[in-house]
Amino acid sequence: MPRRQLAKIDKFAQALITQRGRSISPGEYEYVSIGATLIRENLYKFFDGTGVQPPELKTVKNWFYNDCPDWAIAILSRELISRNRETPQ
Repeated sequence: MPRRQLAKIDKFAQALITQRGRSISPGEYEYVSIGATLIRENLYKFFDGTGVQPPELKTVKNWFYNDCPDWAIAILSRELISRNRETPQ
């Protein structure tokens, strides 16, 4: 089976995985599941209280194999930038 091509979403998955102190890379067992779970958690936090439902986990997993919507990339970029500003250097 050919290896999956890295998608835009992988950059965010890797950053979130690293922030959690884990070391798992694309292609390793459970990478997509862990990455999708962390991404969905961030989207859930973003949409909390707005009345908008975040995408289902299976939808987020599909973003690793198909194109990820630009709105999700924008939200994740904002969340990671905000988190980096809050982290003491």
